[in-house]
Amino acid sequence: MDLGKNNAGNTSNVSISESKLWQSILHDLREKIDNTSYMILNSLEEVYYSEGNIYIYTPDNIYKNWIETEILETIETSANKVIGRNVKIHIISLKDKSSKKTKKSKNSKNFEETDFYQYLSLNPKYTFDNLIVGNNNKVAFQACLAVTENLGKIYNPLFIYGDVGLGKTHLLHGTAYHVLAKNSTAKIIYTTADTFASELFSYLEKGMILEFRKKYREVDLLLIDDIQFLVGKERTQIEFYHIFNVLYSLGKQIILSSDQPPSKLNGIEKRLISRFSSGLIVEITKPDLETKINITLKKMKELNVEFSRDVVLFIAKTVNTSVRELEGSIKRLKAYSEIMGRPITLDVARTVLKDVLEVNEVQPLTVERIQKEVCNYFNIDIKELLGNSRNKKSVTARQIAMYLSKELTDESLSSIARYFHKKDHTTILNAANKIKEMMEKDRKLKYTVDLIKDKLITL
Repeated sequence: MDLGKNNAGNTSNVSISESKLWQSILHDLREKIDNTSYMILNSLEEVYYSEGNIYIYTPDNIYKNWIETEILETIETSANKVIGRNVKIHIISLKDKSSKKTKKSKNSKNFEETDFYQYLSLNPKYTFDNLIVGNNNKVAFQACLAVTENLGKIYNPLFIYGDVGLGKTHLLHGTAYHVLAKNSTAKIIYTTADTFASELFSYLEKGMILEFRKKYREVDLLLIDDIQFLVGKERTQIEFYHIFNVLYSLGKQIILSSDQPPSKLNGIEKRLISRFSSGLIVEITKPDLETKINITLKKMKELNVEFSRDVVLFIAKTVNTSVRELEGSIKRLKAYSEIMGRPITLDVARTVLKDVLEVNEVQPLTVERIQKEVCNYFNIDIKELLGNSRNKKSVTARQIAMYLSKELTDESLSSIARYFHKKDHTTILNAANKIKEMMEKDRKLKYTVDLIKDKLITL
């Protein structure tokens, strides 16, 4: 592809968006990355090609780090394919580029002119649009949404707590993005308690404590993640107490997150605990099954992967630790499928995820368990299921049990026949084929079989 030459005879920097090369790369990426990632890449305005190098400029280091850690290799693969040669991808933060051109002064005058966006370390994927709202986080989400409409007027401070990996950080980032969408000039700081403490001591060492206080006391919205890490940091707690009081008295919004409610944060001063408890305290709990199914389906779409219905239900039912672990499980299954070149069946999912599932939830399915569950559903005893009754309900139950035994266990047809007191394995095969054929025509029967199957695979 001829991208042009400059006067010196060397390949000139040409905007890839203008030459349509970048759009060709994006087109190739479209089926390889999730929609959010695609939209982020598509929104980048400065991308250049020069002598086997692609230079991608991002708004800040957050975007830069995200691209480098999440999708850099995928971009490089698509670029190599489109250009027809190996290229090197360079991710450059425009903020870093700007800071190199203009050396920042330490005096307070220049500090006042500093862009507050440099203090905003947000993940571009953590927006309200990407948040699955369920019974576990609905109150917290509604509280954050209400806060964005009236900063500092209600629920101040807002204290969100819950176990690791349940979406507290997502809510804080989403709140910041929502506020910026309404008011792009809003002064916002998002940070963690650990980063806040490290930053404080860095300013102290430089003799710039007044600048540190000024930075934090002039915001419209302060979001502090993992506030529990203030425990034991007495000097940091003192500084944060005074910043908190100033912001609160000025009607500025404060949102905090923690893995514990304020009352259980031992090692933090009582006066701070009192401040934390003066607003609204909401808990995020583990998502229920319906919410986890929705999260699983959304993550699958983002990762461009498809699993069968029984695998989706199995993941949602058995990964009980956190949303983060849920996403990790989907990524693990996708990687296994791509590396091994195998589809993800229920048995494969059980094997690949065995170390993240609860021990009592990875028991292999047995014919006896299937027989018992079918009997419970049809309200018949095991003798009736295994007998020769021609009663319609008994026959249907028996055939469904045979079908599920064939589909969900590793037993041979001959072995399954023995469980049903049948001499010939063809009885099992005929019953299984009949149920499979009938399910295509009879929605009620399919619903019954799926219902029993769903319960079996999540026992």
